[in-house]
Amino acid sequence: MYIEKISLLNFKNYVELELSFSAQINLLAGLNGSGKTNLLDAIYCLCLTKSFLSTTDQQMIHANQGYFSALGWFKENSKEFKLQYDFDGKKKSFTVDKKSYTKVSEHIGKFPAIVLTPHDTDLIRNGAEDRRRFFDTLFSQADPVYLEALIRYTHFIKQRNALLKLAAEGALIDRILMDAYDHNLLQSGKIIAEKRSGYLQRLLPIFQEYYAMLSPEHENTNIEYETNVLDPDFESVYKNSYSKDVILQRTNKGIHKDDFKFVINSEPIKQYGSQGQQKTFVIALKLAQYELLKECTGHIPILLMDDIFDKLDDVRIEKLILLVQKCVHGQLFISDARPDRSSIFFEANTKDFRMFIIDQGKITQSNQPNS
Repeated sequence: MYIEKISLLNFKNYVELELSFSAQINLLAGLNGSGKTNLLDAIYCLCLTKSFLSTTDQQMIHANQGYFSALGWFKENSKEFKLQYDFDGKKKSFTVDKKSYTKVSEHIGKFPAIVLTPHDTDLIRNGAEDRRRFFDTLFSQADPVYLEALIRYTHFIKQRNALLKLAAEGALIDRILMDAYDHNLLQSGKIIAEKRSGYLQRLLPIFQEYYAMLSPEHENTNIEYETNVLDPDFESVYKNSYSKDVILQRTNKGIHKDDFKFVINSEPIKQYGSQGQQKTFVIALKLAQYELLKECTGHIPILLMDDIFDKLDDVRIEKLILLVQKCVHGQLFISDARPDRSSIFFEANTKDFRMFIIDQGKITQSNQPNS
């Protein structure tokens, strides 16, 4: 799976853009703030129907404009697909070959993509919500059953919390309705927890192998899934928390409280890992994500690497480049403010590549990276 061409109108800092890509390696070179990340985000939006940067569609509209449009021409084997993502300031439209989905979520996993960014170490430093979001995005691309259960859980947790707020304000609660919410949350929550546990066991050895390849040291790493949803007595614990739920006006038990503990040498990497170790940890995790998606979806994901060499020493950079060359068999996009660092990707490399010089939303193509 790869993207042949993209066309953008009023997307972030691109007023109008049409660009063709290599099916293998694409280097985006330019100063910070020039638009490299925005171009990667446009590709990501077409693959996952949402941005990895912006929280709303409104934030993706170019200044002083009322809409944006992003079109992408994708190819896999002999099949071609035209993906279109439009937002008119109020309503979002997403089509494949001019056909709309019954639900946009049906698109997830059909055009898998993975992005590595300088902010990925926030997964380690931030709270459990960020880690859950990362694994939910991964497992949702890998498994439509997981995605459907997650959508159902998200819907019913909002409904239950709204009912709890009414109860806290003194309203008489419809117990039949509350029981229906509880039934759906317990059912979908168990599906999610079981799949999180199962997919993590598949992901873990791949991640550990990649970490070992990237690290100059011999360090033991682990990811531990923390949940009580799979405990035999969870249902009674969940129902016994109702009084507390009413007081706090939110549901306090369930998979929305789960966490994934990142460990190095038997200690939390958040407290005991260096910057280099933390960066290596999340890069290995993203590369393991690439392998798992390839295995589960049957599609080779598009890999987007955004300025990821920052805070890596020369040894780790060299190991990362060699690992990507060895293990990534699909389309690759690399953005770098210093293309001389990335040029090693092209030295003695027979793969097709294109280099693009980006300057404030204007893009020119160069045959060779700067040296």
